[in-house]
Amino acid sequence: MRQFGFSVGRVYSRAGSLVAPPHQTDPLPKKGKRIDDWSGPSSLVAMPKTARVLFATAQFCLLISGAAGLVYEIDWARYLALFLGHTSYAVVAVLVAFMGGLALGNLWFGARADRTPRPLALYAWLEIGIGIYALAFPFYYEFCHRAYVVLTRGLQTGSAGSLGLKFGFSLLTILLPTVLMGGTLPVLVKLVTRSLGELRHRVSDLYFINSAGAVAGCFLADFWWIPTFGLEATILAAAGMNLLVGAVALCVSNWAGEGTVLVADTSAAPASPEEPTFTSRELRLAVIAIGVSGFVAMLYEVVWTRMLALALGSSTHAFSLMLITFISGIALGAWLVGRWKKLRRSMEAFAWAEIALGLAVFVSMFFYELLPYWFANLANLLARQEAAYPLYEALQTLICFAVMFVPTLCLGMTLPLVSRIATAELARTGRSVGAVFSVNTLGTVLGAAVTGLWLMPTLGLARTFALGITMNLSVGLVILSRAQAKFRRALLIAVPLLALGLIGFADARFDDIWRHTLTMGLWRALGAPVSASVFRTQASTDLIKYFRDGAGATVCVSAWRVGTTDHLVLKVNGKPDASTADDLVTQLLLGHTPLLLKPSAQQALVIGLGSGMTCGAIMCHPSIQHLDAVEISPEVVEAARVFEAHNHNVLTNSRVRVVVEDAKSFLQITDKKYDVIISEPSNPWMAGVAGVFSREYYENCRARLNRGGLMTQWIHSYESSNESLEIVLATFRSVFPYFGVWQGSLGDLILVGSTQPYGVDLNQLEQRFQAPAVREDLERIDIFRVPVFLARELISPANAPFVPPTNALVHSDFYPVLEYVAQKAFFLRGHANLCSQYDETLSPRPMTLLAQYLANHQLADMEFKAFAVFNAERRATDPAFARSVLLRWQSDVPEATAPVELAAKLQNPNAVAELESERMAKHRAQILNGTTGGQLELLRLYGEVLLRTYRAQRSAVLVPAADDLQAALGRLMELDPPNRRIYQLRLAELAWDRSDDPTCFKLARTALDPDPATSGRINFALEPRLAAHVMARMTETLWRKRRISEAWALCQEAERSGFLGKQNPLNDPLLDLMYRKIESELIAGAPAAQKN
Repeated sequence: MRQFGFSVGRVYSRAGSLVAPPHQTDPLPKKGKRIDDWSGPSSLVAMPKTARVLFATAQFCLLISGAAGLVYEIDWARYLALFLGHTSYAVVAVLVAFMGGLALGNLWFGARADRTPRPLALYAWLEIGIGIYALAFPFYYEFCHRAYVVLTRGLQTGSAGSLGLKFGFSLLTILLPTVLMGGTLPVLVKLVTRSLGELRHRVSDLYFINSAGAVAGCFLADFWWIPTFGLEATILAAAGMNLLVGAVALCVSNWAGEGTVLVADTSAAPASPEEPTFTSRELRLAVIAIGVSGFVAMLYEVVWTRMLALALGSSTHAFSLMLITFISGIALGAWLVGRWKKLRRSMEAFAWAEIALGLAVFVSMFFYELLPYWFANLANLLARQEAAYPLYEALQTLICFAVMFVPTLCLGMTLPLVSRIATAELARTGRSVGAVFSVNTLGTVLGAAVTGLWLMPTLGLARTFALGITMNLSVGLVILSRAQAKFRRALLIAVPLLALGLIGFADARFDDIWRHTLTMGLWRALGAPVSASVFRTQASTDLIKYFRDGAGATVCVSAWRVGTTDHLVLKVNGKPDASTADDLVTQLLLGHTPLLLKPSAQQALVIGLGSGMTCGAIMCHPSIQHLDAVEISPEVVEAARVFEAHNHNVLTNSRVRVVVEDAKSFLQITDKKYDVIISEPSNPWMAGVAGVFSREYYENCRARLNRGGLMTQWIHSYESSNESLEIVLATFRSVFPYFGVWQGSLGDLILVGSTQPYGVDLNQLEQRFQAPAVREDLERIDIFRVPVFLARELISPANAPFVPPTNALVHSDFYPVLEYVAQKAFFLRGHANLCSQYDETLSPRPMTLLAQYLANHQLADMEFKAFAVFNAERRATDPAFARSVLLRWQSDVPEATAPVELAAKLQNPNAVAELESERMAKHRAQILNGTTGGQLELLRLYGEVLLRTYRAQRSAVLVPAADDLQAALGRLMELDPPNRRIYQLRLAELAWDRSDDPTCFKLARTALDPDPATSGRINFALEPRLAAHVMARMTETLWRKRRISEAWALCQEAERSGFLGKQNPLNDPLLDLMYRKIESELIAGAPAAQKN
């Protein structure tokens, strides 16, 4: 929402409106006048008590209402985006409704403020009205949401009717409170003017306090209330702030006796001889200048926001920090004008402020190309630890201030200067302030809309900056030459020439280098170039194939050459979202996986077009009759054409329809149903993206799925954390309780879920795999055989739903926890290993499709080679599994030399243990038969290296020979009684791996016998998690045999023994998973997971 300055417009428009008009002041209150009509000297000490109380009340009200106003703007923007979407036109519709309401309120209540004898009471009732509306807003919003969905269902997306309804519902939802908000400003200014007289610097203090409140509101909303309490609680808290302000103002009004004595004398006072007077032409010029100032302010705010998003990353907090910086600069500029007590020539001062603003922006443009370099170097000074995260955000704020502070300071000075000119009569203070604010608001609306929808997509960042500079300089020159006709005529020629010259210069000097430096995405790098020259050199190496500064994002396709191959990468706001290299495996498997699991699918929906390669993969399947691809950015659709050679030219396929629309809005208004929905958005730490990971989003997807349809979701484990991944999995599970986890490229996960258990026919899967187009497409990512594809399944539907804890947080549109957790995880640059803990490819008894396949198929030499080719070319498999496959190949085909060579090239963390076990095997008999203390230690070491080697080699395709290990463990049971139970548990583990369940249970129960007299005490120090691991395997065995009551008894025994709990050093994650699985079945009274 804030990409068009939605949150800053209202605060910016206040800057000039709180400056008291020049008028004659009275040293003492006259007889017959109310005390709050006294216009005293500047000294607050000299004020009567009532005046001081009124001034303090105004300060308090403006501080709290300023904070509440920003909270509302941020909160309402989120609410409305839930059904109107985040498209450019939807954002403009909300912006116009919000700012239009403020303008109407200022005009109407501004005129009324001049006539009311009780301005503070009127202000109080306005605040109370806003608070009451906010209390009812969650219920009213739900009504509007449902009405919108009913009225738009079936409408063509992007049609005039659809856009009209978005605008209408924007008005319907927030017009009333924004009109009331717009009325508060002129009413309070009238109070200050009538009560405190010409206290310019005091009124400027009020504005500064109001802006401080706005900054505080932004911090409260985005950094505390929304992530902690959610949208509804946040809006209720803001309502409480309004009601508090209203109650205080009403009490003070009654205490001061507003309206109980003679009506104030509001006749126009003669101007002070020291104050300049202005002609009606100059007054009109001043009002026009306010509108132009608003336009240019929003032009800069929109372009700065985009530029800083490219340089710093476009997270939610980054946008908030930009907004805070913008407001702070403007507020300080207005405050400085209030300190300028001897200012006499307001028009000239305004002109020079405009010129200074333009020059400041022009000079700063020469440094923008280095912002990514500076930020990366500063950010890399910080340790990637949670305690340093606030410092990271402080660095982002520092960069924002470096870019915007001087220009916004100048910008903040322009509005109070013009307000001094426009508000020249005491009797018309409210009306004048209302008119000034309305024109300025109109300028901000036009500036945000025109810049975002037209100027920036047409001109680009650099040329749009140049146009804004031209407008600043032109306004200044017009005002300076207002009394000289010949200069005004010359400006008619000079201004167009100035615009062309500046735009041409910006194109030649900045446009190309910004395309390269700002789209590098250096904010993601853990290392930074050693110098600015190296940075520029690295940036210039990419060949730009496509570039567009769109209304919603800057989209770029660049290429780099590796050998004779050009690799393409699609970047959105500097973040790579698709490529023909590293991301290829994920992009193709996102399309092929659900359609191989459900070969009968005919209707498909892809959310997030990207490069179009996922859509191309889908269209390889002959059963697909129609595919809808929903993409929020039209520039991405254009960019996808650059990938034609890689996406099978899918955009020209007659069975494919591309819809440019917000995904959530599309899902709510379409009445079409699909067999497969594939969601591949960007990362959830990117601003606005977390919405397509929410429970409500998945509910909308579920409503559009046919019975038995599959929902497929991409998520990453890189630059993430287990907490983030748990939230995603728990949210997905809350709507699609039956799902499995597949692996794309390393670090990419693919969730495939449904509302009911989905069986997979392996014969049909093999037939579809052999379809010529499907097979050829999969061969692009070196998947030549069915088992290679099946090995991409990490966690089966039997286990995946129970990976996240039962009480894991669920990400909701109304409680958006994921985007904040994900932002912090991105800073920490960690890797979520949650799914790795349950990776069934490394289990000798998995419940995956690969296990089903291997139960009926013997791997042939060509299949082993296919595994080897995929692992060698794509490096998208856990090295431990890849090595295990090679060892199985070597075991099945002893004469083959390829597995030996390939295994030697693989990363092997267990190489030392393997070498030691082979070396010690030469002395096996001596080690096993030794009885001395020294021999016992050697035997322990031998057992350890054998065990480490065994565990590193076992997988879904290989159970290694363990004769030596069993012999060593048996001998250790005799010679090392204190650790006998641990050795028994290790033998139980080996028995379970070989499906020898009776032996496993016998050994385990002996080892876990609570009577110390049986086998002594368990020495957990030797292997703390082993007991929990074996109990997890025993529980799994009982679950597979449907002996649920016995399995639950074992879970309870584990709980009593203290083996459960994520932070428990004795815990094994598999035991917690089994506990949740068994508990779920008992609660449901029926099988809660698919049994493979």
